[in-house]
Amino acid sequence: MLLLLLILFAFSPAPPALEAAQPQNEVQQAAISRCIAGLRVAHPAPDPHHTCVRQLYDLYAPREFRPLWTKRRFVDALLREIDSSATDGLDPDDYHRDAVLRLKHSPPSTLDERVQAELLLSDAFLTLAAHLRYGKVDPLRLDPHWNFPGSGVRSAIGPGMHREPGEEGPAALLQEFRLRHPKYRMLRRALARYRAIAASGGWPVLPPGPALTPGMQSSRVPALRRRLAIVGDLESTLIRDSSTVFDPELSLAVRRFQERHGITVDGVPGLETRSAMNVPASVRVECLKVNLERYRWFLSDLDSTYVLVNIAGFSLQYVEDGEFRWATRVIVGRPYRKTPVFKADMKAVVFNPRWVVPPTILKQDALPAIRKDPGWLRANHISVIDRNGRTVDPISVDWSARSAATFPYRLQQAAGDDGALGRLKFLLPNPYLVYLHDTPKRELFLQSARTFSSGCIRVENPRRLAQLVLADSVRWSPEQIDAQIDTGRTRTISLPKPVPVLILYLAAMAEGERVLFRNDVYRRDTAVLQALQAPLPHYKTESCGF
Repeated sequence: MLLLLLILFAFSPAPPALEAAQPQNEVQQAAISRCIAGLRVAHPAPDPHHTCVRQLYDLYAPREFRPLWTKRRFVDALLREIDSSATDGLDPDDYHRDAVLRLKHSPPSTLDERVQAELLLSDAFLTLAAHLRYGKVDPLRLDPHWNFPGSGVRSAIGPGMHREPGEEGPAALLQEFRLRHPKYRMLRRALARYRAIAASGGWPVLPPGPALTPGMQSSRVPALRRRLAIVGDLESTLIRDSSTVFDPELSLAVRRFQERHGITVDGVPGLETRSAMNVPASVRVECLKVNLERYRWFLSDLDSTYVLVNIAGFSLQYVEDGEFRWATRVIVGRPYRKTPVFKADMKAVVFNPRWVVPPTILKQDALPAIRKDPGWLRANHISVIDRNGRTVDPISVDWSARSAATFPYRLQQAAGDDGALGRLKFLLPNPYLVYLHDTPKRELFLQSARTFSSGCIRVENPRRLAQLVLADSVRWSPEQIDAQIDTGRTRTISLPKPVPVLILYLAAMAEGERVLFRNDVYRRDTAVLQALQAPLPHYKTESCGF
């Protein structure tokens, strides 16, 4: 909320003679100017309220402090937009909803009341505009490493703000701030659907019991059928079917549910599936609100071509010229070695990469393993290299006397099918030493929850990714990529153009009318939800305020 501490002197009445000589609008302009000037004096930079006050100044100064909210229909339109903010997962109360409603029914009569109402309406307008475009929650407050474009810039002031109000008044501009990306619109529709489901009582809770397979009979089947029909995984016409037989059609509906929730798809409602089905509708609504907020953090600044890694979804998507091209599964960091959220440019592909053990793994894994079993190095094809690039005999090293902080060597694993990086590595310089790469442990991609790495991102089909980012179907055809790998030589190929890589955390997405949910594997949703639900402060003074 734009924090407007309306100080008393800002509303001191003008001398009677002067006031009588001036037209009413000029008097109001002068009063608005005095108020904003007082606020700027009271809140100089780096006061946290300074940016908020500056937005008011930037809104009114170009129009010589003429009032914006001059017609009742302007207030009506703003109130509609405030109420509509709920469809974005925002809280209308953050935008003075009750005060604006009172102004609609009881317009101000005195000069002080008019100026107070003017600034209150503009405060609601600017705050809502900023929240629709950038989100209510500043991601930098939750994650100091957030580095996406626009970080820290949350002003709603733009060239369009200085246009004279049209028939609907300034509120009509709010439509330009709401994200128009198809993914955002789909998730807004999903929020409306799930709110309606929650309001009508949600869905039945499935009781525990043995896993159901086609042909089995169980008293739990009607509840299962209703649960699947409510969210559209089963034809709604079957919701009143009282049969207790778990038939093939119901098993197919379970498969649809499992696919939408990132669960192993087998058509059997086992423990993991039943747990996902028993998450209350109200909790799913909260998840949708959280992820609409996450969309607002980055969707307005997307490049036309990019790689998007969704940590919570264990997935990678390649988008080219604004169109989805390809997707694959990925493995991300363990909960105690989380893959960070950040943006970086992919600049090169390394064929047959050597792996140098990074500091965290050296300290927490490699050195303890070597002290316990000196044969660990040989078993993992790892060499000890000194600062001059010479190979050192591990037997000559006093491992018990070496710590990660003072370790004078690097541990380097040879390239090959058994290497930790597999045959391909994708370089995206970043302070976390995180990159995308191949892996010899292909079997792990069959798991539904794929948190197995130490922070880097393992790609299921790195050869296809290499072909896409190298962007030369002749020089880097699948056959040419295979041939380069088969040489066994380490070679770095720069990309013709850097490709932005967005490493994000999204636990709810939409594909058309299908809503996809994922487990909150890093427990990040709660902090976003709490910040989203926290009321914005309202500052008051004795004479007026809001």
